[in-house]
Amino acid sequence: PKSKKRKADPVDASDSDIPVERPKGKANGSKKLPEPSRSRDGGFDSFGKGDSFDRFGKGFGKGDSFGKGDSFGKGEGWKGDSFGKGKGKGKDEASDQPKEEPNFEPSGLLALEDNAKNGIPLKFTVPMEARRPATKWRLYIFAKGNEGPKVIPIHKNVGYLFGKDRRIVDVPTDHPTCSKQHAVLHYRQTSGGVVKPYIMDLESVNGTFVNGTRIDAARYTELREKDVLKFGMSSRELVLLHGGS
Repeated sequence: PKSKKRKADPVDASDSDIPVERPKGKANGSKKLPEPSRSRDGGFDSFGKGDSFDRFGKGFGKGDSFGKGDSFGKGEGWKGDSFGKGKGKGKDEASDQPKEEPNFEPSGLLALEDNAKNGIPLKFTVPMEARRPATKWRLYIFAKGNEGPKVIPIHKNVGYLFGKDRRIVDVPTDHPTCSKQHAVLHYRQTSGGVVKPYIMDLESVNGTFVNGTRIDAARYTELREKDVLKFGMSSRELVLLHGGS
């Protein structure tokens, strides 16, 4: 009988200093030995067409992240939930905020424009009961150094403005202690139908005086024939008279 030869134990290369020659050719029959992976993770081969960035659903290919999927592709990404036209909260978030409604309340600018003269806003408004007087009222202005008074008719309009701003005033006062818009005179119709002259101080610094008494600011004071007006510290006296005086 033939004696059976005992197979030699394989040499462990890790325990031997003798180099071991590995068999060439196919191993395990006809199967080819797999190449070692270039990545740490055996499931990710490379950046090619393997499982990592192409065929994987959520890689960088056509899946969910940078491709046409959910993150940054055509799905719910830049054009989707984040920055696109889908369900995102990017540019569409500003359009969801309520738009401010137009305000049609009166701002007062039109009224201010109507209540101006030569582009300068006036400190008063013409009262509703203002009327042109039938009586021909006049102002006799007495100033130091003048022989006779200066006469100014004040019956052609419903009101007359006193002050030192000659661009807008009707009767200039020309004194440093007078305001630009110092006082205003209006003819007002009373409840009995009589039109009477009234004067109002426009909150001037140095005041308006009727017969030597300073009147209240921003209030109409009735004037009568032979009343004497003075403005500020000016020495000029303005006497109110009419044609029948």
